Amino acid sequence: MAHASSNSWLIYNVKKVVVPLISILVFVEDIFVLLLCQLYITHFIPKDTPRFQNALDQTKKAFICILITIWHVVAPSKVRITTDNKTIPKGTFFIDLKKNKFSSNIKPNSVTIANHQIYTDWVFLWWLAYTSNLAGRVYIMLKKSLQSIPVLGYGMTNFKFIFMNRKWAADRVHLINSLRELDADARGTGSLTGSRPVSVDDNGLINWNTTIQPSAEIKQSKKGTSCWPYNLILFPEGTNHTANTLSKSIIFAEKANRKPLKNVLLPHSTGLRFCLRNLKPSLDILYDVTIAYSGIDKETKFAADAYGLGSIFLEGKYPSIVDIYIRAFEIENIPIDDEDQFVDWIYNVWKEKDELLENYHKNGNSFGLDPELNYSTMDGFSVSNWEFFLVLAFPLASTLFLLKYILSLLF
Repeated sequence: MAHASSNSWLIYNVKKVVVPLISILVFVEDIFVLLLCQLYITHFIPKDTPRFQNALDQTKKAFICILITIWHVVAPSKVRITTDNKTIPKGTFFIDLKKNKFSSNIKPNSVTIANHQIYTDWVFLWWLAYTSNLAGRVYIMLKKSLQSIPVLGYGMTNFKFIFMNRKWAADRVHLINSLRELDADARGTGSLTGSRPVSVDDNGLINWNTTIQPSAEIKQSKKGTSCWPYNLILFPEGTNHTANTLSKSIIFAEKANRKPLKNVLLPHSTGLRFCLRNLKPSLDILYDVTIAYSGIDKETKFAADAYGLGSIFLEGKYPSIVDIYIRAFEIENIPIDDEDQFVDWIYNVWKEKDELLENYHKNGNSFGLDPELNYSTMDGFSVSNWEFFLVLAFPLASTLFLLKYILSLLF
């Protein structure tokens, strides 16, 4: 009995060391390949052409496939997606048995907002876009400092992620132009269709043709070269939910004469409203996502404390289930033209999130929603079998080749 226990302990600790090391090797080698691909694309394919953008979109999709695959190996969580039947058709998310993965039919030209609990929340939101073949059309706002990270910063710049200084004077023109470019390309009037801006003012603001609208058939296309859809991911809270940020949020709420929230932070309205107003000509829908992680109890109040990067990838501590609740808002039903009404609207959305998460923890990892009014489905957090193979195959092949070369030198 003691011998069996000793073997189990040894296997556990070996796995604890080997799996993260292999994952790091896979990540580094795959990222190196993506870097080479992007260097080729940016130097040998004409810019602002459908071919150029399609190629970069493929590297963007490959990047999230790498992250999902590594997560699947290191932390094989299950994902349970629950959708609101009133705003999202039943069966929008489903299990594709042929590809052995989640698939969905979410609308293109969308903005996704969510509560922010751990640093890797954005991976799950990007994965949602992946399930609907939109992984290459995801855009995320990031701190400007991240653009300076070697290799990754170059890649994210090619992804056309929006880097912000968090100083409005420095960010305003860049943000407006980035959003207007997304909007114009989505309507088929941007640079990717050979169109040129209508004008550029003295401040550097670019104006595109806003009168041309794509046909319904083209607008629904997710892969065409006439219109280029987008999924912009935003976290209105601005940072993740921790003891420190919650205390600051409570103080901020009291100053704003708002009831403090417990399970989420008070959302910032300005940036979200600004994005929605600038994307309005093409924007189809806003997806409101609430993320919850199993295993959070009274002692571990914050997911950020339980599931940090080190805990997940080095210690093997991960949520067994990631619960994602999604509802949708038509842009026409959001008061983006009235600042006070919009502030009230986003606060109420977050208040409902707070109540939803409160129920989740009280019910023992369940939102406790009426199954007659909501649709749920659950499966592994993963990519297709073929994509999983591709992510792992190259590092394995290159490592074996390198090992063979080293052995040939030694012997």
